[in-house]
Amino acid sequence: MVVLSKSEPPTWLATGIVLSVQSAVAVLGFLNLLAGRRPSAPDIVLYLAAFVAVFILQAVHCAPRAERFRARHGRRTLALQALLTYAPLLALGLTWAGMPGFLAGSALLILEPPLSFAAFGVAAALTGLCAMLAGQQPLGIAIGVLSCGVNGLMVYGVTRMASWSAEVRRARDEVARLAVEGERLRVARDLHDLLGYSLSAITLKGELVARLFDKDAARAHAELREVLDISRQALADVRCVANGYRQLSLTAELDSAARVLSTAGLAVEVHDERLPLREGTGTVLATVVREGVTNILRHSAAQRCRIAVTRTAGRLVLDMASDGIPADTEARMARRTGGGLDNLARRLEEIGGTFRAYADEEGWFRLFAECPADPAGPPWNVSESSPSPWRSGRRPAGSVR
Repeated sequence: MVVLSKSEPPTWLATGIVLSVQSAVAVLGFLNLLAGRRPSAPDIVLYLAAFVAVFILQAVHCAPRAERFRARHGRRTLALQALLTYAPLLALGLTWAGMPGFLAGSALLILEPPLSFAAFGVAAALTGLCAMLAGQQPLGIAIGVLSCGVNGLMVYGVTRMASWSAEVRRARDEVARLAVEGERLRVARDLHDLLGYSLSAITLKGELVARLFDKDAARAHAELREVLDISRQALADVRCVANGYRQLSLTAELDSAARVLSTAGLAVEVHDERLPLREGTGTVLATVVREGVTNILRHSAAQRCRIAVTRTAGRLVLDMASDGIPADTEARMARRTGGGLDNLARRLEEIGGTFRAYADEEGWFRLFAECPADPAGPPWNVSESSPSPWRSGRRPAGSVR
């Protein structure tokens, strides 16, 4: 439903103006017919019948909702209007002289240039010729020609302005629809990227806590505290999605990935070169890490995982690889129709980067993200607890996958 503002005219107003002017011109002509001489009944019937027919044709030529009809039958209806304009002019004389201007405007609306300009000129010339045959002086002929031109331009201008206004309204509605659709896609994409990782981690750690509760209560409580921390972070992420802004730290995501994957029983190696990075780029790469961890926890039987962030030839490269991929990985990759990996590809494209997800020759599944290196911005990978650029995780003793 489209709600018009107080300053925005309705679509039918232009057609109403044209038909109102045409009706006023016809009334003036009819009054001249009555005042000039004693008209016969056939003249009155001819005048009224011709006016009703021309009025209907003019409405068809100006109405916004008749675009398809005009496209198919416009030339036929224009020819009929020409016949109904000039045939009565010969019988009724100058009392009908106001109608050719509306024919000229219809010609501009229906025909394509230069044919429309030629038809406009012919209508004005015929109006002058009829005035001359009626015995008008040069001044009267000029008035008739100018009246035809002015009325034609009025019809064309008012109708076109209404048409352009309707097009602007449709474009505005389409922009609004696309904005709403884009916002829905953003929320869906962010929820998938943010909560998929968090919920997978919570599920994994919850299962581990259940298994450790009777065997190692201290570690079970430690894992439970991590579950609470992850759930609080998930709640904060949802709030960020609702507010339309979120910022992820690549450092925090790399540390979290190492902890979560180690809890799942993987041997994890994380390497970074402590490069400065803007917030937007860091958020995109952190999202790649989250999606990679989510896929490992959900879809693979991985035993090892390697994550490396390097700078090569002015480009930042994030390479995340894990073994133990299912045998049908390539087939599932070919069948996918959107989702997390496609979201990552779009995110990388938005910052001028590229993204690939594939199984290499060694049977490892790799997420490869590359984007422009950004020398500006705060460093994201300064960590007092990590004196070496390598961080690793080992499978905890007694953990069950």
